[in-house]
Amino acid sequence: MHNAGFTRSCDTHVRIIPQLMPPKKNTAKKRAAGGVALKVSVPLGSPNPYVEDPLPSGPAAPELPAEIHSLWCMICRDGAEGDVVLYKCDACPHVMCSHCIEVPTGYVDIVQGVDVLFLCLSCHSLCSLRKPAPYFGFYSANLPDRGGHPVLPHFLRLNGKFEAVSCTLLASTPVAIIHFIISATDEVITPVPLLSHYLEHFFPNGGYTYLEVVFDVATHKKIDAYTQTQQARVTQLTQHLGRAGRVFAFFSNHSEQDSGWLFAGKVNGRYIAMSVTQVLYTVFRPYLPLLKAANMVLLVCGSIVTHEDAFVELKQAVLDIKVASAIIFPAKRFQPLVATNFLLALAELVIIEQLDLHKVFPSLLSLSNRLGLHSKIISMTRDNTTHFPRLFVTTYARAHPQTQPWGIEVPSQCPLCGLTNSWSEKVGVTASQQSQGVAAQDQAAGGKSPHRFQIDKPLGFLVNTAKSRNSGWFQSPSAIFPSPSVQSAPISATSSISQAKRPRSSKESLDETESTRKKARN
Repeated sequence: MHNAGFTRSCDTHVRIIPQLMPPKKNTAKKRAAGGVALKVSVPLGSPNPYVEDPLPSGPAAPELPAEIHSLWCMICRDGAEGDVVLYKCDACPHVMCSHCIEVPTGYVDIVQGVDVLFLCLSCHSLCSLRKPAPYFGFYSANLPDRGGHPVLPHFLRLNGKFEAVSCTLLASTPVAIIHFIISATDEVITPVPLLSHYLEHFFPNGGYTYLEVVFDVATHKKIDAYTQTQQARVTQLTQHLGRAGRVFAFFSNHSEQDSGWLFAGKVNGRYIAMSVTQVLYTVFRPYLPLLKAANMVLLVCGSIVTHEDAFVELKQAVLDIKVASAIIFPAKRFQPLVATNFLLALAELVIIEQLDLHKVFPSLLSLSNRLGLHSKIISMTRDNTTHFPRLFVTTYARAHPQTQPWGIEVPSQCPLCGLTNSWSEKVGVTASQQSQGVAAQDQAAGGKSPHRFQIDKPLGFLVNTAKSRNSGWFQSPSAIFPSPSVQSAPISATSSISQAKRPRSSKESLDETESTRKKARN
């Protein structure tokens, strides 16, 4: 297990990795978050003799109210402008506007009295689950469950309909997006600035801030400069968030393809790669108090997952930093722009509407079929219910009966004839049975019999709410990190996001046959 500090040593071990050829004219800018770099075990140069506390506590957050009312109506998602009035619920941060609730003309001034309390539709629905009651909205002296009496002579009429989930809080608390990105002229191209532009309009009174943290921590001198620069920014950000604020972090970087190490920066024009532990703890160190309980998205190539040592270091860092969850896309040459739809949906449902990420994950998947063609998704969720904190690590893969049965990729080319797009649809949907005509001669393949192989269904299930007509997402059982002391088969998280109506037997298998007569359809 690695500690949260970083090693300070002058003994440097270097292994030179062959670099890519210099780009020719008109070469497109690199978009994949991976590559090759010179690998070093510790930062270059001499360390500063002053050694800081490895886990700074950070400045104390100012005392602010735990609840801040939303600026947007929970029904129509609009704000207050002109003669529109927002009525604040006295039981939660929800608000409702005068367009969506019809207050009688003679009571418009009365309901705004200091002794009148307002109960939003969401709270009323919750209170009347077992005993339905008409919605009056405004009560005198107290709320209805504490003896308050309706102010209006008859029930309150609704003019609108829910345009979001009833538990939505629509940007009611301060939010900060922290984007950690490698410093380079060919930095990772990401959709994070687009997300920021989308989010800022939901916080017209300054409740939103976007902070881009550019880092180069390849040498001790650069590390010291980086740490000192961030101190003032952390103080300012802490004051902005108070105690009720929320943080969402993005980490954009390249990973070294032969080891999974992360790029730390450049020295003499060449990329330097260091261990996952070294880079993450160095970059996140000034922000540790703010990252606690945050949600994080890592926009890094899949070599960090492919190499087991690097992946273990990543999971340990996620656990030590104490983020609530982390998401990574393990494509070999991950293109962050492909994840734009997924991240926009995450921004709307989790950041703006403040819904639980774990519960809305199926909705994110249902909007991300294109992303599934490019990459799987790995979710790492923190669990504090046990004596020692742990992670539930869950993999989601696009499932298609021809190209990715149960999330398992099949060859895109026939190994016999070399043709592509040649999987038989009829055979692709057949489980544990031979397809008729498997032994038939395929004239287009030069008279050779169709190539046939078998795929066994792994443990897991298709996420129901993420299914489409031709494809879906397959959720593998959640692995626990660190592994339990008594080794056992991976188990699903107790709060799995979805359960299949009829889970298939683990003994089921799929017979795939190469056929040049039918073309696979996505």
